[in-house]
Amino acid sequence: MRLLKTALVLLLVSATTAHAEEACTKEQAKEAVEKVCKEIEAKGDAALEMVQGFRFCGSNYVWVQDTDLNMVLHPIKPKLNKTSLKENKDDNGKALFVEFDKMAKAKKEGGWVDYVWPKPGAEKATDKISFVKKCGGAKGWIAGSGVWK
Repeated sequence: MRLLKTALVLLLVSATTAHAEEACTKEQAKEAVEKVCKEIEAKGDAALEMVQGFRFCGSNYVWVQDTDLNMVLHPIKPKLNKTSLKENKDDNGKALFVEFDKMAKAKKEGGWVDYVWPKPGAEKATDKISFVKKCGGAKGWIAGSGVWK
């Protein structure tokens, strides 16, 4: 009986978490990027520890790239860290990190980019939209985060 109760609790928690992630809004992604940019502006490299552990709406995250198209920090795909992003394309052939760079440089207030990306733990990419912004401070890093459509 105890095992059954535990299984039911885990199922409910899992369903609630999945629902919370589905309900995440573009505004929440934008707010997360703004928060990370403020941290980067204030602390530079020291902000990366906060960014690594920062999550919103369940498992959503913020990544940081530099303006030379290198990944500074990707919290869930660490194999991307310190690598060039110039050739990275989504499943539709879009050079997404190049597009993030262009958008962040084109609009001081930041902007939105559509692409496809796999959800954490998924193999197949699905439609996603991300807000990207060039942060202030000496690094000039670009922070981005998105939500699945």
